[in-house]
Amino acid sequence: MTRRKRGAGGGADADETTVDRVIAALERWPDGMHDLGEPTVDLPNRWPPAVVDVYLAMCGARLFGDTIVLHPPAEVAGPDDDGRYLVGEVDGEPVWFDGKGRVWREDPDTGERIVDGTAFDRWLHGVVDASALLFDPDGEYAEAAFTEEGELTPEIALARARAQVKRDGRAPGPRWRLARLLAARGDLDPARRELEDVVAQAPTLPWAWLDLARISEKLGDLPGALDEAAAAADADPGHEQRPYFLAEAARLAALAGDDGRRAEYARAALALDADLVRAQLSGAEDQLAADELDAAAHLAGLARALAPRDLAVIDLVRRVDEARKAQLH
Repeated sequence: MTRRKRGAGGGADADETTVDRVIAALERWPDGMHDLGEPTVDLPNRWPPAVVDVYLAMCGARLFGDTIVLHPPAEVAGPDDDGRYLVGEVDGEPVWFDGKGRVWREDPDTGERIVDGTAFDRWLHGVVDASALLFDPDGEYAEAAFTEEGELTPEIALARARAQVKRDGRAPGPRWRLARLLAARGDLDPARRELEDVVAQAPTLPWAWLDLARISEKLGDLPGALDEAAAAADADPGHEQRPYFLAEAARLAALAGDDGRRAEYARAALALDADLVRAQLSGAEDQLAADELDAAAHLAGLARALAPRDLAVIDLVRRVDEARKAQLH
């Protein structure tokens, strides 16, 4: 690690700070694994204390190669229109901090920016722990961490999410990633518990509510799924995807046999996006042509919930059903 070590001795100090623990964790790795800029006191006075504490110890950094990048102060951009500062990258994805010292990261699947850390120092501790799982003690990539295709193994992906949750349990971003990884491997009950914590911490995050609805649907709890999809639609009334969330609520209402709520959500969705039925039909046709029948059925179900008497919708639902029956035989 190309910087002067802090302090002396190997024992834990009662007054040790989170930043001290981060530095100690980094110092365990071979030389050259990390490149930390020399500490500085020349920092913007508008920066929050949790960020200042880190930069008093390292004036920018490249950790685990380029796995974690913190820009030097002069290269930190912002604030942007949301009051956030672009401070660096993790796994090639940009990260920001805000005036409260929270860290924000963009979810690659939905494009949502979500709090990835409730304080900059705690967040850094978590991502250092998570990044360490990618390497062996010699500082080389750990073969067991990756598949033959170069992707993270499911076990390592889970462990990385858990490492961040352990260091900052109130941050919804890492817990949301953990919940989706659990759901993907069929661990629905643990995934549900994690998601319940996510929506408690980030009640305006519609995608997390929708993930809850999907799990409830898989577990056979249609009334619960319907309420959670409705919560997704109401979580952020100005969200650009609100018509889609309303369509999901309409689909679940139809499955639950509640035609009144189905019609209510369908009207609300179509009032916001008159082309929504056509979009679902087009998507379902594409999925049907690609032989992705489960995806086609889902989109056809959305279209049917929005326009149950539309002849094109009725025809598409029939063709998808026939294709699925033929696949079983």
